[in-house]
Amino acid sequence: MNNIFVSIITPVYNDWDRLAICLKALANQSYPAHLYEIIVVNNNPGNAVPENFNIPVNCQVITEKKPGSYAARNKGILLSGGEILGFTDSDCIPDKNWIKNAVEYLEANDPHSRVAGRIDLIYKSAKLTPGELYEKVYAFNQYQYVKKDGTGVTANMFAYRYVFDSVGLFNEELLSGGDYEWGIRARNAGFDIGYGNEVIIRHPARSSVTELVRKAKRVGGGQALFTYRLSGKAMAILYLLNNLRPPLRSFRMVYKRGRDLSVPQKLTVLYIHYYLSVVTAWEKFKVRLGKLPNRA
Repeated sequence: MNNIFVSIITPVYNDWDRLAICLKALANQSYPAHLYEIIVVNNNPGNAVPENFNIPVNCQVITEKKPGSYAARNKGILLSGGEILGFTDSDCIPDKNWIKNAVEYLEANDPHSRVAGRIDLIYKSAKLTPGELYEKVYAFNQYQYVKKDGTGVTANMFAYRYVFDSVGLFNEELLSGGDYEWGIRARNAGFDIGYGNEVIIRHPARSSVTELVRKAKRVGGGQALFTYRLSGKAMAILYLLNNLRPPLRSFRMVYKRGRDLSVPQKLTVLYIHYYLSVVTAWEKFKVRLGKLPNRA
């Protein structure tokens, strides 16, 4: 490795307990400590860093008042000094070789200027809850994001700074899906992305359907803003009806990624998937008619 300086940018919103675990993993990286910095961006100025919170020596905590994780990431990017920018979330636990493997991947795989890494789910116990069953099948399929769309989620993504210099920052008007939107811009500008199977973070699976519903609402609002707000109710209703169609492709997904699930478990996943698709469609419908997107 050629002494490449890396900036790791992590937004946090009322999640100090899990961030502490993330920072401990970041502080114990195999990559030389003097060659990377950690920038934590607190997206809730009213919730300051707790007392006695352990901050690594190569870490700084800054604040971004504008709501949204993409506004927070942009603030971190603007204050960072790395040639390579790495992104993860406060609830993620990076592998010890996370930064090292990402840098080595980018150096060895020219012309790739971006890499999306593997995301392994953490479950509370061997007996999976309905929410965890759903996550097992659908959550964080980075390989598919890379191969199908040329994108990667910011829970585990690295890119050279020059990519951001060329295509711009994240769209901070979006509360969800900004990594996808930015990834499409980068792809269309000719910046290749690869999948790093050894660039690993661990992420806790959402264990309850309530958590999944909150995410579905956030995603629905973000997807609605990818296009435009519809002023006509008739057109918005047509979009809603189209999105309410049963997701037939989900049968293939559940079969492919849930081979070790029992038939009742597969049916549970299918039911939850359709329920969440309805929640997402309804949220998109409301945002397209002018409702503010849901951040929760």
